[in-house]
Amino acid sequence: MGKLRADAWEANLPEDVRLELYRLTKPRAEGDPEDRPWLRDFERDVLPYLSLQGIVAPSRAGWYRFLGRMREDEAAQTIISVETSKRIAKGIQQADIDYRLAADMMTSLSVDAAAKGNGEAAKILGVTAAKYAKAALGEEKLKLDAARQKTADEQLKLAREKFEAAERRENAAKGAIADAKLTDAERMAKLKEIYGI
Repeated sequence: MGKLRADAWEANLPEDVRLELYRLTKPRAEGDPEDRPWLRDFERDVLPYLSLQGIVAPSRAGWYRFLGRMREDEAAQTIISVETSKRIAKGIQQADIDYRLAADMMTSLSVDAAAKGNGEAAKILGVTAAKYAKAALGEEKLKLDAARQKTADEQLKLAREKFEAAERRENAAKGAIADAKLTDAERMAKLKEIYGI
């Protein structure tokens, strides 16, 4: 939050109380209890809630100035979060960083942004995390495809070597059979030697 004027209504409220009041001006989010207050209308919602909390209520104009300041701070935090995310993403692209690690980092930043009530930044970071996770899956698929191709190449090489060895044995056997200088016993011995019998 920027420098707050001393005469602002919320100046004496702790920051966590200011943040909670501002959060309660927004519609209920998924996971919020059904009975969570929603401070929509100044007269009907805000004044009774502040009274129950023991907080001295501002004027209507003071309340809306408070909301305006909180919106400005929220917008500034969104810009900072987006800029930080851009720098991180740029660093990840420039460095050869693991996409899975990048996805985990962005998810963590998204959760942090959501916890701080910065829904827009949380959404942007969540989308970025999903993109890095998808890139990680693509990278893993490429590695698996490369490993499968290597195995297939090795099997093909082995099959080629076996075929060439069989072809050499067959040519040697044909040569032994056609060699008229060999006796039948010598020819049979030669064939057993060629086929490893």
